[in-house]
Amino acid sequence: MKMHRALILTVLLLSLMTVLRAAGPVPQIIVTPRPAAGPLFNPGKGWSLHGLPKGQEQEVLHFAGMGVGRFEWAKLEPREGEYDWKPVEEMLAAWENLGRVCNIGVMCASTHSRQPGGYVTPKWVFDAGAKKHEMDLAPTMSTQGSPGHKVAPVFDDPIFLAKYRVFLKAFAKRFDGDPRIAVLDIRSYGNWGECHMSPFKVPDIAPEKFREHVQMHLDAFKKTQLCLSRNSNLGHYGPLREIFDWAIQTQHIGPRRDGICGNSDGKETAIGLGLVPGVFEFYGNYDMMKQLGWWDGIKDKRGYGFRLEECVENGHPTWVDLGGGKSSLRLLNENRALVERLSNRIGYHFHLARAAWPGKISGPFDLELTVQNQGVAPIYIPCSVALALIDDSGKRIATVWPKAIQPKQWQPDRATKQAATVDFKNITAGRYRMALTITSKADDAKPFIKFGTELPVVDGWYILGVIEVAK
Repeated sequence: MKMHRALILTVLLLSLMTVLRAAGPVPQIIVTPRPAAGPLFNPGKGWSLHGLPKGQEQEVLHFAGMGVGRFEWAKLEPREGEYDWKPVEEMLAAWENLGRVCNIGVMCASTHSRQPGGYVTPKWVFDAGAKKHEMDLAPTMSTQGSPGHKVAPVFDDPIFLAKYRVFLKAFAKRFDGDPRIAVLDIRSYGNWGECHMSPFKVPDIAPEKFREHVQMHLDAFKKTQLCLSRNSNLGHYGPLREIFDWAIQTQHIGPRRDGICGNSDGKETAIGLGLVPGVFEFYGNYDMMKQLGWWDGIKDKRGYGFRLEECVENGHPTWVDLGGGKSSLRLLNENRALVERLSNRIGYHFHLARAAWPGKISGPFDLELTVQNQGVAPIYIPCSVALALIDDSGKRIATVWPKAIQPKQWQPDRATKQAATVDFKNITAGRYRMALTITSKADDAKPFIKFGTELPVVDGWYILGVIEVAK
């Protein structure tokens, strides 16, 4: 009897092993695409051009992702309490029509201004009792400004601060959170808003007063990404540096460097890496930097002169100056290979290096992705990875946004492997193509960010391969 039972158990075990062998493991599909060639343009990163699109060369405009505009307070509030937002609206609308964003800021002093009397801060502010600095400028270099009488406020004057704070609140009420603005500069202190007083030749304000300038922008703008200029004074010495570091590291204000290829090698903006986007602006236009040898890294007696590629590697910027006008076209024509190469190096640049999933599913399944960020910075704008099933007609029949796969974790110069459990629910059995894209947010199926990867694409969705849905 015992032997009979043992025989039956043995037969059952052998039968079960036979079934398991017949079923076997589900075949794994693995794809390892190649990186795509040529420059790739994506939102939230890239080259910037100064001025309106109509002032740009068409060939250069193709590379730009952002327009840069500096506005003078006196033009936006010519009379106290009366605001003229038309110049700002014109700038934002013009770039929006091309699908681009803007970097804007409002200056209180500019030695390039040709305002009557040199008043970039409105004259009515001084008529109300605010103190001012005045000078007659005879520039020896074009970067110093235009000839003539120039006026700057005393930047810690309480009347000036009170009047500007009121303006700033009105400015924020109109533009805070405007999706057309990628970066808003804090330009309330210094010549051109660059946090220095050259060439007025007066001392910097005290650190606590500089903090007040920064804080009133934080108080006014709650949604828009702010940016603060770090000039050579802040970058290498001087008491204002601690405020700059506080602004970037604690308040998550983006770092800007306004002397790239001239008196900066870009290192100052690296302080924001992983926190906020960094912004580069050239010391001067391309023709000037080329003539002085700075563009080619030839140092002058002050040590000025750095190659752009070196600056990008040092500073990890998300946005980089391309100049504007005729000079930018000469930059492009003489350095096209460099511009194209840096187009994929500036900010983030994602290459899908590997994807793996089971070839046959009947419910939730595991997906593995390995993404190489070949840029110098992570992505800072919101986005979500989406997966879809596409049928033979090209119709997307199911879409999911796996939370475990996060582009913000794809760090520069490394490959990041992420896994997620994917569940396409209520799908009819059959054979489908599985596709992937990056959207602006979960539940929005519109492709937003492109991969620098050689894969078939259907309506912005990258086809990974086939997958069979069983009954």
